[in-house]
Order: sequence, then C-alpha cells, then structure tokens
Amino acid sequence: MLNVLIIDDEKEMLISLEKILSSKKIFNITTIQDPKQAIEIIKSQKFDLILTDLKMNEYSGIDMLKYAKEYIPESKVIMISGYGTIEASVEAMQLGAFDFIEKPFTSKKLFECIDKALQAVEEKESHDNVSDPIIETEGIIYKSSEMKDVLNVVRKIAPQMMNVLIVGESGTGKELIARVIHKLSNRHDQPFVPVNCGALPENLFESELFGHERGAFTGAVKTKPGLLEFANQGTFFFDEIGDMSLPLQIKLLRMLEDRKIRRVGGQKEIDIDVRIIAATNKDLEKEVASGNFREDLFYRLNTIQVQIPPLRERIDDIMPLLEHYLSGLCEKENRPIKSFSPEAKELLKSYHWPGNVRELQNMIGRAYYLCTTSVIQKEDLPKYLISEAAPSLSNFINLQYKEAKEQTIAEFETEYLSHHLKKNQGNISKTAMECGLDRRSLHRLITKYNIIYKED
Repeated sequence: MLNVLIIDDEKEMLISLEKILSSKKIFNITTIQDPKQAIEIIKSQKFDLILTDLKMNEYSGIDMLKYAKEYIPESKVIMISGYGTIEASVEAMQLGAFDFIEKPFTSKKLFECIDKALQAVEEKESHDNVSDPIIETEGIIYKSSEMKDVLNVVRKIAPQMMNVLIVGESGTGKELIARVIHKLSNRHDQPFVPVNCGALPENLFESELFGHERGAFTGAVKTKPGLLEFANQGTFFFDEIGDMSLPLQIKLLRMLEDRKIRRVGGQKEIDIDVRIIAATNKDLEKEVASGNFREDLFYRLNTIQVQIPPLRERIDDIMPLLEHYLSGLCEKENRPIKSFSPEAKELLKSYHWPGNVRELQNMIGRAYYLCTTSVIQKEDLPKYLISEAAPSLSNFINLQYKEAKEQTIAEFETEYLSHHLKKNQGNISKTAMECGLDRRSLHRLITKYNIIYKED
C-alpha cells in the first residue's frame, strides 16, 4: 500500500479527495484538516505522497512542503489551490513540489498527476539501486541484503572441498545457488551433475546413481556407469535429499565415508572424487528425530549450511526479478513491454509468493502474453494474486512474531493451493505445473493443511 497524506482546511474538499483516491485500492489514506496537526504527523510518519492545499489558515501549503522536504524528502508533494498564480506555482516548484494542480480539476487529471509522481518514485529507486550487486551467474538476480548475505557465504565456501547443505522452500532457487558454488569452485571446469531424489522410484534411482553391471536385473542388457561416476572430479547435487529412502541413505553415507561406490550387481569398488551439495525444503533435524533421515548422514551433509530466505522475506528482490524475466520475454518474443503500472507493482510487491521465484517466473509469463499494451496492468495479473494480497496486519498484531509468521504462511498457502486445485478440478499434475511445484511437494502441502480436493 502507498501511504498518502491529504491536507486541506476545508472539510468538504478532504472528503472529496479521500473519496476519489479510495476508488483505487492501493492507497492507505490519512486526511488532516488542521495544518498544525499535519506538521506533527509529517515529523513522525512516512508518506509516499502528500496532497496539500496551498492557501490555509495559520500555515500554508508552502509550509507543509518545507516540513515534508526536511523530514521525509523522498515523498512527492502535489500542491492544490483555487487561488493559483504563476508566482505561487514557481515558488512551490522551486522548493521541491512535484506538481501544482488548480481547482477545479477532474479525477482523471488528479490521477494523471499522481501516476507521474509514483513513476518518478520508481525511476529514482531504480537509479539509486543501479550500483547494487547483481549476480547473473546461472540467472541469479538480487538486490536485497538477505540475498547479499547468502552470496557472501557462497563466495567464501565455494573454493573449499566441504559438503554443503542448502535449505529453503520450493522455488527459492536452491539449484541455482548450487550451480554458483560449483562455478566459483576449483572444480568449475568439471561436470556439475544434478539429480532430484524424489523424481525416480527407489529401484531405478539406485541404478541411476551407482550404475549397474550387465545382467544385474531384467533389462540390464549392458554395463552402465552411474551418475556419480560421470560427476567424478566435479560436483554432485542431490536436490530434495529429504526424499531419499533410508536404504539409499545408508549407501550414500558409505560413499561419503569411503569415497568408493559399487555398481548394482558388481563386485569391484570404484574410487569417486566428487564434492557433494545437497538441498531440501524439509526440516532435516525434525526428519532425524522422527526416524525418516539418518543422523550420521545429516551431519556428513551439513558441514556448512546455506539458508535461502523465501521471496516474501526479501521484498527488494521482487521488482528486479520481474523486470529481469520481463526483459527476457521481450527479447525472446520480440514484443516490447516497458514495465508495470503503479497499481500492478503494488500488488506484485504485496503478494505473498508461496511458490517463490518459480511462481513469479510463471506469473510474469502469463501476464506478458495477456498484456495488450506497452505496460502490464493490474487486469493482466491473475485474479488470485489480486484477491490474495497481503492480509491486514490487524489479524496478527497481537501474536508473537514467529506465530504470526507461521499463521500468515499457512493461510496463504491454503488459500492459494485450494484456488488452483479447484480451478484445475483436482488435477495434481496440472496444478503442480501451474504453481511451479513438483507433485511430491504439492502432495506434502495438501496433507499438511488437510486441503480437500477431487483427486485426478
């Protein structure tokens, strides 16, 4: 929401302006009739936009402008007056007013002026952030301090041989971080081999991982080296390691201890030199406590842990990511779309993003193809994004931070998944693809929140 302060000593004008701005759902509006009280509010609160009458008793709009420039210089001030003169307009603009609008004016004229002010804010933010670090290796884009911290850790550990455990929700970019670690390591010119531990049945997974000898099982018509052999001297990435079965965990632990493997059906041990990076969206310590994951394997993998925060906790990354993916689509499709409307930007920044960066990427693709103008509008965005924008703080203000955070996440994930399951008539595969999740992750969330749906 954009914080807007309206100052006018005429009550009717305040009511009129508030009514006009309330037609847009992106404004958090404060109205003040007493200019002296307005000064105190300007000193203590932050506003993105200030609309102030020029002629008022005791204090003028010029006074409001001066205080705004002193206490909240980043705000945009629009002067409103029925007594407009060239001198007043020049003085206001010289003192830093963004624009000057004369009464009477239409709602269209007012919103045109406001849109220009908000666009100026966005352009300034973009200019201010131009020197912010942007990691482009493997497509990582960030400007938040949270991701800056993550990449600082990555740079430190990349040259080392230590095993790494990457933790984070689905869609946060765990594999991208693993690839960056490999790129910055001494093994960067050797293979990087990823495997999803939840994507293959156990009997096939073991053969894929360790390889097999000819005749080891029905269909094994020739000897086949495993993925670990292919990754020798390089990096092996176990995605969703928490989904690995206990028997395979034992074999992986033995490989980590002995640095040797044996193909399925084989007798010979093969030396293996690989760096192991694992990732999970599960709490492995809880999985250890419940007996689903081996404690000794957990400590082997967890030499150093990298935590990737969800997108909702690094809001500063949302617009850079959106602009990055939009730019890529424009180049690919050769159809330029400049940016997003102020309303669309506010919705995108306030949305909870339960599917994280993967969901964001899918969403921008949809909006791009539906957009018929040079700017993506609110109407081009999915309806669920509009209806499921961030909840009112009043719902959680009396809770402890951790409890409020967990409740917020639970509500959004439940509503979001319920919407898509209903939309796709319970089709798990289609829903998972649309949400940017794999089937196993979607099933886990459905079970976690006891979501009722019609099975596909």
